[in-house]
Amino acid sequence: MPTGPLAGQASRGQAAAEGHPAGVSIVIVTYRNEADIGACLRAVGRAAPSIPVEAIVVDNASGDGTAAAARAVAGVKVIDRETNGGFAAGCATGAEAATGSWLLFLNPDTIIAPDALEALLDCATEHPASGIVGGRFVHPDGTSDPRSFWGRPSPWSALCFALGLTSLLPGHRFFDPEAPQPWSGDPAQERAVPVISGAFMLVRRELWDTLGGFDPVFFLYGEDADFCLRAAAAGFRPMVTARAVCQHAGGRSSTSAGKLVLLFTGKCTLVRRHFPGWLRTAGIGFLLGGVLLRATASRITGTAPATRQARPTARGEDWRALWAARAEWRRGWTA
Repeated sequence: MPTGPLAGQASRGQAAAEGHPAGVSIVIVTYRNEADIGACLRAVGRAAPSIPVEAIVVDNASGDGTAAAARAVAGVKVIDRETNGGFAAGCATGAEAATGSWLLFLNPDTIIAPDALEALLDCATEHPASGIVGGRFVHPDGTSDPRSFWGRPSPWSALCFALGLTSLLPGHRFFDPEAPQPWSGDPAQERAVPVISGAFMLVRRELWDTLGGFDPVFFLYGEDADFCLRAAAAGFRPMVTARAVCQHAGGRSSTSAGKLVLLFTGKCTLVRRHFPGWLRTAGIGFLLGGVLLRATASRITGTAPATRQARPTARGEDWRALWAARAEWRRGWTA
């Protein structure tokens, strides 16, 4: 029988099933994460031993050793999906099997600090209107990584992208409004934010059920923003706390045209759902214009766009490929 850091957590997860209100179900959706999932689960096993926890890994038909690596850690429930239906659908599968009063969605390429879970719950308890709580991403050297939360997508942010201002003035509060603003030096800082990353997101179970969770029409990218915006429309105020620290390896220094297609499909879906009706066509036009600008500029100059705060830097050929594939993403995700 396998042994590991979650062996003790298993009984606490069973306690959550018996009705303890503080139970937390940690849902991790994997796809070919054999190299990452062990470290992620070991970090979960070191977190908040006094809190009833269950760990659920939903494997999206990886076809490698990911599921076996997760099963090697005692106390982990592994659900094998027959097809890769995307991140949102995987989260829905995990949430359906969960027993906790709280759901923590965690990427398999993350390592949470030992007190991160407790910090998330403390923030959620202190701010009951938040409904959704995120933490602070850090790089391996401990420096802050701002990608744990984002600004609200808006017609103004889309126009700034179309004009190239988000690349010329990355991180500017006014001309790059979707970029997260840096953390202050206060280790206990908390703030309300528009969008929390689904890579490290604590959700009250009642809110998840009321809103229907992440919309599975999103295959990848944008489902967390859509969920946070729907929560805000329902009167909640998502929060992040700097005390909940999480090392996240995702979105490193480069991206690919394929990932950009997925990303912009999500962006177009958000425009069609959350922009005012009379501005949705213009919003899609702004996204198309911004991609064309970068594709054209990269062809003329032969260089990649400037590095932008908290975002992977796309190569010139990726922008050109994204423009060529615009028919694939301009309509957004559809059922």
